[in-house]
This record gives sequence, structure tokens and C-alpha cells, in this order.
Amino acid sequence: MPPSRLHLPRLSRFGALIVLAAALALALRLPHLTAKPLHTDESVQAFKTGMLLDTGVYHYDPQEFHGPSLYFLTVPLVWLSGARSFAESTIVSYRLVPLIFGVGLVLLLGLLGDGLGRRAAVIAAVLTAVSPAMVYYSRYYIQEMLFIFFTFAALVAAWRYGRAKSARWAALLGVCLGLMHATKETCVIAYAAFAAAFAMTLLWRHWHEGIAYPFALPVRLWHLALIFVVGGLSANLLFTSFFRQPSGFFDSFRTFVPYLYRAGGAGLHDHPWWYYLKMLLYTHDGPGPRWSEAPIMALAAVGIGFAMTRRGIPGANLALIRFLAFYTVLTTVAYCAIPYKTPWNMLSLLHGMILMAGVGAAGLIGLASSASLKAVAVALLVVAAASLAWQAWRGANRFAFDPRNPYVYAHTVSDTVRLGERVLDLSRLDPEGRRMLVQVFVPGADYWPLPWYLRRLGRVGYWSELSADPIAPVIIAAPELQPKLESRLRGPYHCELYGLRPGVLLALYVRDDLWNRFLSRRVLARPAPSASLSPAH
Repeated sequence: MPPSRLHLPRLSRFGALIVLAAALALALRLPHLTAKPLHTDESVQAFKTGMLLDTGVYHYDPQEFHGPSLYFLTVPLVWLSGARSFAESTIVSYRLVPLIFGVGLVLLLGLLGDGLGRRAAVIAAVLTAVSPAMVYYSRYYIQEMLFIFFTFAALVAAWRYGRAKSARWAALLGVCLGLMHATKETCVIAYAAFAAAFAMTLLWRHWHEGIAYPFALPVRLWHLALIFVVGGLSANLLFTSFFRQPSGFFDSFRTFVPYLYRAGGAGLHDHPWWYYLKMLLYTHDGPGPRWSEAPIMALAAVGIGFAMTRRGIPGANLALIRFLAFYTVLTTVAYCAIPYKTPWNMLSLLHGMILMAGVGAAGLIGLASSASLKAVAVALLVVAAASLAWQAWRGANRFAFDPRNPYVYAHTVSDTVRLGERVLDLSRLDPEGRRMLVQVFVPGADYWPLPWYLRRLGRVGYWSELSADPIAPVIIAAPELQPKLESRLRGPYHCELYGLRPGVLLALYVRDDLWNRFLSRRVLARPAPSASLSPAH
């Protein structure tokens, strides 16, 4: 008998293309994860994760820091890295979390091929992989990429539920909706956009096609109950730290009051309504490179046009396409109308644009009347994707914290890394070692991300004013506190200045005895000059 063969399941061409797009996304996102200093927000989130890692308990703060899903999903990766405490953890373990969800965003499109149309889904997967903003914030340890993933996963689960009416998909939809809430307060914008887009889709169908929607729920009643129960449970497991902090349940709803007030404006992060659109359309500051995701915006507009006119979208579900069109427009209007703006908030509207851009590109290729025109359309799409990929690579590497990159927002400068290394070097020469006392005096607690770079030291104190006696061998202070600080110092100190962010400095004071030991060690460690050989006579 001939030897038996092992038969492996074959991956369809559509599935293979989605996997290749995910591989491209990984190739753009993974290299040089440690090259960029931690942003202030990244360090705050890492510090919160570190508290959970060290204590095993999470306390939700309804005033700040967003939801807990980021922290709970990071801890397993830190453990897998071999670290067992915040001090032992590395930047890679943290940034891998948004990276994984950024790549997962591409893979999710494999479940939407029968809704968007396979061609549109593949194009959307490629555009998600190469979008400079998507790449940049997939390497950023904040909640945004997780929020976009859970939002899209909820849409995908709702679509799959509509096709199968399965309790499994209903439960998964509930989990995704709950995790949206447990990730970021902007979930209410997405929830409202979901509901409004669904209603507008039905109304459009009725007004423009004369088809009345039957008076029946699109979901079975017990499935609807399942969605709410599973969603509430998945969110509050995290908010309450697995029921160890019961107040987290109520705080998860109280949080909308301060965030609603903040969204109203009159703050540091207020920007005009067109801030996101300009950032995506075209940015060129000084001698730096040009940045533009205009191809995505243009194709998204075309896709929305196709959805409204029912043209050029073979293989797609018209109701889903229209829903996504309305959802994208509503989300864009909502985020543009809110005065409070940070660049990463733009991802919600950008992702909708990317989905509609896939529809637009597929529609244009489908409308091409000849093979040569189709080839031209595909070639132009490849050129646009290559341009986006090149921008994404530069944005994530050479311009990773350069202010000329539109996605860089008040980022930490490399000087801060040197400051942290200097303090650690000094601790090796102090009798207390890692227990060396360090005092940090900065008004408004504007010292982040220093707690990350000093996390391996056991005695670091932080003050917003000179309320404590400056007695430590190492003191870090804001420049405006220097005159008052120097009048209180006990003995001579050496002073150096370091950058924190563009236009923000910190002064490092090192007691003279420690500084002299540091200088002596550097002199001893310096290699002696090599002897020169004289030519023979």
C-alpha cells in the first residue's frame, strides 16, 4: 500500500492575501520597537500596568487614564518575557500589545469578505497595513489601537451574527461591546454611531428604494439578553479587578461626567474642527518630508458614493456597505466637532475611511471596461500603497519622535533617556546602590516619563513643589524652581540640564562627593592611548 499522506487544510486565495497583508503589517510595525523614547502617556499607562503587575490589584480612576483592558492584557506578555515586576519589565513587552491588535485589525477583514466583497476586503487589509497613522500608533502604548480593534470586532461579530443568528456570535458581540467600554470612554461615540448608522441605513432603504423594514427585531430576544449580560460582565470583570474592587462598576459610569466636560474644550488640547482632516490630507513642516493619506480619503469618498448609488460593488452586501458609509461619516463629524483633539483619536474615523476606501478601490477596478484599464487602476493603487508604506516606515523609524511627523505629539526627546541612564550610573557609585535617594521637584507633576526611566530605583520621591527638604544626593528639578532650590541645598552640587520634551527642560543636581566619584570612575574606565611606533632608521 502506498504511504498515507497528511492532508492539511488549504488556505483560500482570499485567506492567503489577508495573511500576506497581515505579514506586511507586522513587517512595518515590529522593527526597532525600543528606538523611540516613551511618550508621557505611554509611561503613565506602563506605570499603571506596573502597579497591577507588582500588587495584583487594579484600582479604576474615573477621572483619568481610561479603561483597564490595556493593563490586564499586558500583564501576560510581561510574564512571558520573563519579568516578574515592573522594574524588570522592558519597553518591548508593552509596545507589543498595541502591535498585536494593530495586526489583528488586518486579520479581522478575513471575516468580512462576504460583506465588503473579497476584493474590497483585501484592499482594505493592505491599506490598514500600510497606513502611516495605523502603523505609528500600533507601536504606541496607549488604549487607542485596542479600542479600534474591539470596535471593528464588534462590527464583524454583528455581521456574522446577522448571517448565522448564532448564540456564539451574539456572545462574542457582547464581549467586544463590553471591552470597548473597558478600554476607552469614547465608546459612547461608537455606540451612538452604530445605532444612528443602522437607523439611517433602514431609512435610506425605505426612502430611496421603497422597501419598508419588517417590524421585527434583527436579533432574537434571548440573544439580545445574552449580548447585554456578556457585555456587562466582560467590562465589569476588568473595572472591578475581578470583583475585588466593587466600586469600579459604578465608577465606570461616573467617568463620563469628567470626560464630557473635558471634551467640551477650553483646554490645552483644543484644536479647530479640521485638525484631523488636515493632518490626514497633507502635512509639510519646514524642510521635513511630506505626509499625506489623501489616497485613502479620496477612495473613501468614492466608496461612499458607490454605497449610495448602488454601483460598482459586486460581491458586497449593499446594506453593510451603506451602514459602514453612514458610520464613517457620523464618526468623522463627531470627532471633528469635539474641540478636544489628540492625533490618536483620529484613528476611529480613519479606520472607517480605510474600509470605505477598500470599497471605492474595488468599485473603480470593477467599473473598468477593459483589461488595460483594470491594470492601470491596479497599478495606481499599488503606487499609492507603496507611497503610504514608505511614509509609514519613515514615520515609525527615522521620524519616530521628530516634530515634523504629524503623528508626533509633544513627544519625549532622547535627552530624557540619557538623564535616566545618568541617574542609574550614579546609583552604582552610591553606598545605597539601587536604594539611593532621588528627589524630583516639578510643578504640575510634569515629570513623566521619568518614573519609567527611574523604575529600577527603590527610593524616588516626586513633588509638585519644594515642600520637602532637598537632601538627596541626586535631585531633579524644573528650571523655574532652581533659584529657590539652590538656596536650600546643603553643600555643593554639580548641575546639568536635560531636555524632557521640545521646549521643556529639567535640571539634574548631583552632590559633589558623588559627582567626583563618577568623574573618577569615568577617567579610570577611559582606555589609555595606544603607543605609536616610530619608523626604523
